[in-house]
Amino acid sequence: MALVMSVVMAYLPIAFESKNRPNPDGTKTELDGMEAIEFKRDLYSAINGEVTPEKVSEALRIYQSLINEYGPMESDTFPLSVSIKQIVPIRPLLKALPELYADPLTGIGPDLMDIDPEDVAQNYYQKCETHLADVMRNEQRNHPAAQQQALEQYKKVDMPFQLYAGYSKDAFDYVELYIMILAILCVSIITPIFSGEYQSGADSILRCAKHGRTRLAITKILASSMIVMVVYTMCITLHLAISDITFGTNCLQSSVQMLFSIINLPNWDLAQMQIVISLVGLISVLACVYCTFFLSAKCKDTLTVLLIAIGIVLIPTFAYTALGVNWISAIFPSAGLGMQNNFLYQLINFNYLHIGGMSFWTPYTILISALIEIPVFLFLTVRTYCRHQM
Repeated sequence: MALVMSVVMAYLPIAFESKNRPNPDGTKTELDGMEAIEFKRDLYSAINGEVTPEKVSEALRIYQSLINEYGPMESDTFPLSVSIKQIVPIRPLLKALPELYADPLTGIGPDLMDIDPEDVAQNYYQKCETHLADVMRNEQRNHPAAQQQALEQYKKVDMPFQLYAGYSKDAFDYVELYIMILAILCVSIITPIFSGEYQSGADSILRCAKHGRTRLAITKILASSMIVMVVYTMCITLHLAISDITFGTNCLQSSVQMLFSIINLPNWDLAQMQIVISLVGLISVLACVYCTFFLSAKCKDTLTVLLIAIGIVLIPTFAYTALGVNWISAIFPSAGLGMQNNFLYQLINFNYLHIGGMSFWTPYTILISALIEIPVFLFLTVRTYCRHQM
């Protein structure tokens, strides 16, 4: 089931890709899936490479001259062939400009026609730091420590950025969604590891063996952990391989800032982002699994364990949706899994948790909590199993 879902979840963002291709007679052909991806890849090839202020400024000049010549893009007078062949290829370079030149107080971005190309050529990367400072003042107004942390971390980001356009943000969303599905499947696999034998009575016989307590518990945990890690590694590798080969492996050289927000804090390209998300996903899945080990050793029937374990997987998502950024959505074993609370979204946002005058970026909190919980639940599981009595 996990392997089948791996292929399905990798295929969905590919199937959603769509693009219009102009025909010589003035009509258009709607391309979907692989055809649309290959067509966009050809369009974007001319802008691939370093994102220099001069390149962005020139793209803005081209955009403004075309709008002045043909009118607004939404109007019927704007030729489709011009839009696709001249505007679409430079869109990835222009995407960040309304964000960079947004009003510091309201966050409302200006129209591209209102931005001065000369100012872009001179101050593009300086505006990045200024905009980040504005965003942090608005979002963390009462927490100067969080503001300072973000600014210091952003100074470590390599500039100029790299742009190899064509990769889909939806593909990253589906990676996170698939990791959550894997967590539920893995939790379901290991739910009866102890409780199933309590129900059947087999545990009473096993406890009479020479190594029927601590050694048996550790062996069962290690064997189950190996199954989970093998399943996870195989499935996430297959999922990413399908996605990367389809969209083009050269797209992975693009800086994170060029796909999400120009002021994102991670100093990674998309390939490094995939690796980090996959590794943290594995750690979060293992934290959920080890929590389930403890529940299985504690409870006397499998159904109870399964219901509680799946509830634990889903609680951070519900907590984040209802309460926003909070400790529950950051320190639960499944804190890195879910929808808006997942590890990817925490990496590209500026969410901090606070204790007194100290501030903690949520990706760090999620990772450290999961790493602590794995050995803690291991100890509690072995102790609980050894002390269990029929």
